[in-house]
Amino acid sequence: MKPDHRKAVLRKIPNGLFIVTSRWDGTPSASVISFLTQTSIDPPLITMAIRRRSFLCGIVKRSGQLAVHFPEPDQKDLVSDFFKIKEYDAQFINGYPYRISDFGNPLLDDIPMILEGEVVEIVPRGDHHLFICEVVNTIMRRDTDVLTMRHTPWHYGG
Repeated sequence: MKPDHRKAVLRKIPNGLFIVTSRWDGTPSASVISFLTQTSIDPPLITMAIRRRSFLCGIVKRSGQLAVHFPEPDQKDLVSDFFKIKEYDAQFINGYPYRISDFGNPLLDDIPMILEGEVVEIVPRGDHHLFICEVVNTIMRRDTDVLTMRHTPWHYGG
């Protein structure tokens, strides 16, 4: 296999851009993911990949809960601020306000759609772990398109 061919082909896989938040022992975490898919309708399951050595991965493993934020295409700057967590307190993550949901997840204020999930299985393979989660809550503030890689100059892996 030619590495440049592999990279080109793998980059053709369509990827959304999502912000995942979680909290453990009062400490919030947030990060951008680009692999998320619905894997079951009944029960409603989603599967996502989270970088194995990330702070978020450890928090989600401990809490067993997470929130997936679906930003709209004009929120690229907001998303880019979550490539790395820089600062957080009881009201803000990276300067963005949030509140704690009934499930204990930080919910960012200005995101049009959010779903909350309970982790039901973790598959620890490769440099990302796969988290299979049951959807326990959805929030729709605005019905809009979702930010994807094609809306940005960014690309994922390969």
